[in-house]
Amino acid sequence: MPEELKTKLEKQGYHLLGKRGAYKACQWQKKSLLQGDVCYKEKFYGIASHRCVQMAPVVDKCTQSCQFCWRVTPNDVGVSWNQVDVSMEDIDPVEELMDAVLMANLRSLGGYNPNAGANVPMTKYLEAREPKHVAISLAGEPTLHPLISDLIDEIHSRNMTSFLVTNGTRPDVIQEMSEPTQLYVTLAAPNEDIYRRLCRPGVVSGWNNILESQDVLQTLSCRTVNRLTMVADENMNDPRAYSDLVLRGEPDFVEIKGYMFLGSSRGRLGSANAPSHREIRAFSKKLADLTGYYIAGEQTESRVVLLSQNKHIKKLQVS
Repeated sequence: MPEELKTKLEKQGYHLLGKRGAYKACQWQKKSLLQGDVCYKEKFYGIASHRCVQMAPVVDKCTQSCQFCWRVTPNDVGVSWNQVDVSMEDIDPVEELMDAVLMANLRSLGGYNPNAGANVPMTKYLEAREPKHVAISLAGEPTLHPLISDLIDEIHSRNMTSFLVTNGTRPDVIQEMSEPTQLYVTLAAPNEDIYRRLCRPGVVSGWNNILESQDVLQTLSCRTVNRLTMVADENMNDPRAYSDLVLRGEPDFVEIKGYMFLGSSRGRLGSANAPSHREIRAFSKKLADLTGYYIAGEQTESRVVLLSQNKHIKKLQVS
């Protein structure tokens, strides 16, 4: 990993773990502890925000360099590196990676100890020290990790759930890997032209791979989601084309999520590219009408609307 990238990531609050893993404390964990506010994942799916950790198994690797992503790309730091190849020598054992993630979580909670004066309920503080959910979604493309199945299995062996977010460019891995508790495949464009301009794929067949991932999606037994990342004036058009993509994959849920003007994306896009929640809701209504999915929830602060195949959503139960 280039030193310039390490420096940038550490400035942004990332804990770099081993060779290329990373952890970053989620703002919703802090809000849950201090104010009782919760992330939309808790509202929609039952995930306890204060007991959720977010991590990346390969923080410096991705098959795309999306304009809207907060991830640091080579253009952001003026240094190039191989973004798509990961060998066994490039990674740490998954047990060590998860140990490092959990230790990073403990370190980040140091300022929230009620015994040290923090205005946090003791019960929630102690629960936060023993997380029950791992979001494999921080940065980078997790399916590039050569032991992604082992990582998912390791998480589950520790009695934690897993949410894995992929850009869909590795359908062969999605088909063969151990299934996470919930799998997200991102849809960030209604067609290949917009995809190439906005997502800047580093693999030749990126768009066709995403289409294939949608075919794989409907064959899986785990909970499945399509996340539509909406960027005003860029990809927030043609709801019918999006509906065709969604119906091809038949996910359990669809999240229509507005681009947020955050991280390194601020050097590529403007604040005007971040749609309002009203715009997200209007687009979601069109998509619901076209797909037959139900509008099942929303959270204004995160600019996200949830569509569901079923009216009633079974919340995840974690003991």
